[in-house]
Amino acid sequence: MSVVSQVRARLAARRQGLRSVGLLWLLVALFVSEAVNAEVSTAHTLTDDSGATLSLAAPAKRIVSLSPGATEMLFAAGAGARIVATVRGADEPAAARAIERIGDVNALQYKRLQALQPDVIVVWKDMVNRLVRESLEKIGVPIYYVSVSRFEDIPDSVRRLGKLAGTQAQAEPRARAMAARVAALPPIERLRFSVFYMMWDIPLYTVGSRHLLNDAIRRCGGRNIFDDIDFPAPIVEFKNIRSGNPDVILMATTPITARDWRERWAAYPEVRAVAERRFVTYTDPRLTRMGPSMIDAVEPLCRQLASVAP
Repeated sequence: MSVVSQVRARLAARRQGLRSVGLLWLLVALFVSEAVNAEVSTAHTLTDDSGATLSLAAPAKRIVSLSPGATEMLFAAGAGARIVATVRGADEPAAARAIERIGDVNALQYKRLQALQPDVIVVWKDMVNRLVRESLEKIGVPIYYVSVSRFEDIPDSVRRLGKLAGTQAQAEPRARAMAARVAALPPIERLRFSVFYMMWDIPLYTVGSRHLLNDAIRRCGGRNIFDDIDFPAPIVEFKNIRSGNPDVILMATTPITARDWRERWAAYPEVRAVAERRFVTYTDPRLTRMGPSMIDAVEPLCRQLASVAP
């Protein structure tokens, strides 16, 4: 073989080698791309009650729940064992009492929350003020919002929490059972009397249209005098109650405190409920927790309201 032929042969071999190396890198690039796409496609993507979409690497195994009602709903969804921390007042079911507390929903122990390294933080959106939500967002942990204002909303909320934790097999039959219990509640028909719900005295807290208790009062035939406020727990003034002139005052407190409140109300005889002494003291915590057990608290509430309503 001549020198020229030898050079040509070597150049051809080198080109063939470069093509092989290029093909190898192309295959590597394709493999990496497919692996990335597979990771994205297997991400755990879901929608919370507020309509927001969030993506987790997998179903949540470490959950911080910042609401008694949300904690109860997580247990109903079969995810109770995955809650690593909650807040004061989260005592339903009984197993929830053994979970670590990290303060109150609006007074949280943020360092402890971060140290727990949760996969997700579950927040009852309407019951947490804006500054707390902004502080939680800075932590960088995905936030899942619970938002329920009607009893019909509860079963679907439980289903979504089941998807969050990957416990759909437990959540679905329980959600169906809840839907049946909701369907058996008194229907919302003609509203026969007006109600002021007194949650606290100083400041004077009540419930608006986005609180489950508003739905409960309606199912008992009552109209919440503040059902036009698009907020779950607004602060009102006594002058607003005088203008609303309720037939019944429903007080969520202990009998001893209720006696003090009634004495204070005596200064407002122009309010119909005061003049006719139509007060109801209701101590069942299910009404303010807003978890699934609230469904079973509606009929006892209706009986008490019916006993004093005009």
